[in-house]
Amino acid sequence: MFQAPRGTYDLLPLKAEGLRAFLNKAIAVLEKAGFVELETPILEEARLFNRSVGEGSDIVTKEMYTFRDKKGRLLALRPEGTAPIVRAYLEHHLFYSNPSARFYYYGPMFRYDRPQKGRYRQFLQLGVEVFASAYPHTDAEVIFLLYEILSQGGIEKFKVKLNNLGCRKCQKGYEKRLSGFLEGQKKKLCGDCQIRLKKNPLRTFDCKVEDCQEVLSGAPTISNFLCRDCQNHFQEVLDLLEILNVKYQREERLVRGLDYYTRTVWEATAGDRKDAIAAGGRYDNLVADLGGPEIPALGFAIGLERVLELLPLPQPQERRGVRFIYLGAAARKKMLALLCSLRRLVSVPVTISPEEKSLKSQLRLADKDRCLLAIIAGTNELERGVFTIRNLANGHQQEVKEAELIERITKCCGQ
Repeated sequence: MFQAPRGTYDLLPLKAEGLRAFLNKAIAVLEKAGFVELETPILEEARLFNRSVGEGSDIVTKEMYTFRDKKGRLLALRPEGTAPIVRAYLEHHLFYSNPSARFYYYGPMFRYDRPQKGRYRQFLQLGVEVFASAYPHTDAEVIFLLYEILSQGGIEKFKVKLNNLGCRKCQKGYEKRLSGFLEGQKKKLCGDCQIRLKKNPLRTFDCKVEDCQEVLSGAPTISNFLCRDCQNHFQEVLDLLEILNVKYQREERLVRGLDYYTRTVWEATAGDRKDAIAAGGRYDNLVADLGGPEIPALGFAIGLERVLELLPLPQPQERRGVRFIYLGAAARKKMLALLCSLRRLVSVPVTISPEEKSLKSQLRLADKDRCLLAIIAGTNELERGVFTIRNLANGHQQEVKEAELIERITKCCGQ
């Protein structure tokens, strides 16, 4: 028997229903804030992520799924959503036609990671990206949108953590100081962190190894290396969040796992989870790094599997919908025509028995599928020009003339 590959899963109907409900609420929040949908391919050139995410990041060095196509081009299954959105923004010259664009996207991402609860090799993200605003009020607004989505989506007791990574000039000075500190503790670091120390010392803060965490607890923090502009920017973000009544906590060792972040970064956690359920930040240099003009931007992504773990499964829905039950080929043909007409008139599911079995068996299946009405016909009913309508909730049934059938069904279905 075949099974789903390790690190993947099947989204079964009740979970899918819960996901759709969350997405509908989230998208309603975003569209009210002027966001429009933009979807990018699952496949991208691998070098897009090397340039954006960072060659020293875990995503590029350990987790990215890459392969060469038949022409030898190195492609990657997208490990994150921001770089593809920026690529599309540049490729389609949206910085001319719609420079201050606001996009949301939804779809699967792929990372070769150790599977565990809430962490998969194929996972779903809902993300947003905002272009062409360097002002602190946009940071505050975007963080507020995340706050609204989680609140309205039913996530309880979540926390928003923030940090200020400064601009590249700030980061350069801080990395020099951090490297000096870590060099003195190098023997205590894991092999991965010793490599990170050479390529990007900030990445060491992502390490989960206990010995490395103990070393980093004594490391200098970036707050002492921020320029005046970055300090003022972040302070205004915090002041605006207070006005918006967004509860947050400062986390000076929060760096995120991607190299392109600058200034404000944040993540949300909930319950007893240590992993973030959502995260984002500002990336003012990424558009230019990928060949475009100097356009600031920011955004966030929500890990939908982690969100779903925090939501109760939807209860089995109340009875709804219509099932056509037939006895004989003539009744089947007649009902198929009626079914197609009825679907245009009602908003509930209208289905027909998948195969001709006994009346009892067809009724049992309709009951299992939580149908409200069963429309029954056989040779006898067709000869008399009637159909039997049975209410599967209470067992009440009556015969209805064919000319009155559609009207009676729509009335019963509340249309």
